[in-house]
Amino acid sequence: MFKFLSLGVIGFTGLVLLVEKTLGMNGFLGQYVSAHPFIFISIYGCVIAHVTITCMSLSYHRYHTHKGVVLNKRLDMIMQVWLWLITSLNKAEWVSTHIYHHAHSDQEKDPHSPVQKGIVHALFLGVLDYTNGKNLPEVLKIRKTIPTNKLESFMQRNSFTGPTIMTILMVVMFGPLWGSILSVTNFLTSPIFAIGGVNAIAHWWGYRNHKTTDNSRNIGFLFPLNFIICGELDHNNHHGHMRSCSFRHRWFEFDIGFVYIKILHSLGLAELKNVYSPATLKQELSKKMSDLIDSDLHFKQRCEELARELNISYHEFKARLEAYCCGEKVKLERSCREFMNEVIRSVKANQRLNLNY
Repeated sequence: MFKFLSLGVIGFTGLVLLVEKTLGMNGFLGQYVSAHPFIFISIYGCVIAHVTITCMSLSYHRYHTHKGVVLNKRLDMIMQVWLWLITSLNKAEWVSTHIYHHAHSDQEKDPHSPVQKGIVHALFLGVLDYTNGKNLPEVLKIRKTIPTNKLESFMQRNSFTGPTIMTILMVVMFGPLWGSILSVTNFLTSPIFAIGGVNAIAHWWGYRNHKTTDNSRNIGFLFPLNFIICGELDHNNHHGHMRSCSFRHRWFEFDIGFVYIKILHSLGLAELKNVYSPATLKQELSKKMSDLIDSDLHFKQRCEELARELNISYHEFKARLEAYCCGEKVKLERSCREFMNEVIRSVKANQRLNLNY
């Protein structure tokens, strides 16, 4: 390790001297950074983070791990090479670690859980947890089952070659000082936004649409951050329906990643396999409401009373409620809507309290 670091320092020093002698302290484009460094680095950081996390979300996460979408092979390889250059990550390690995370989400074996290790640890030391987690014996077994082509295998064997190439390009383009700062910005993208944002905060604080065995939460209302992280912050939606390539389950939620997937689909570059939508959530809520009415004597009696007032059968009235809950254009009296809302509030309360009905 010491020898490797020594060679790295010597190589970087040689690169800096070469660039200074041939291109000057600002390289090709460093003068644009030095004119407004804070503004440039802030904009650069947001753009690079969005592009990088979008590649991670669409390729590693929604395609290779959960199979909710199938991407064009060439497009997918472009995304994988970009992730290798910016973060040193590769498909086999990322996918195997993430599969293991879902198998033990927020349990003792979870490689990165704020429930188990605390939010401060998950935020600031999550990258170490990921590094340790990808080398666990169970994760290595999963990794052996993941097929890789020659380029993917090369990137896996040479993880840090990617960031090294990118650092050389950054120093040449922006000079030793700004190139080094922007290279660090590149490399921090995954620890800050993916590990810190998704694996830490989204398993600690927020609201829940779905009852899951873990502590996954939705914090997509932090819109600028959720945009940068490609919609990944509606994380309870994802854990509730892992195979869906859409993380938007309610009308007010927004998943820019699924927007990109639909654009790629329209261009023939992506094939949709599994999509969970706000309409699907309404259908599930409608069924839960109907089941609760049948299970709860008070609600069943009230439902029968309202049905008699409308001169229709109990089952016909329930069908109207279910249709209305699904968003269909069904006319309901105010008393019927109030009853339906009362049942739905009970459904959600039971879900929060982990009750069967």
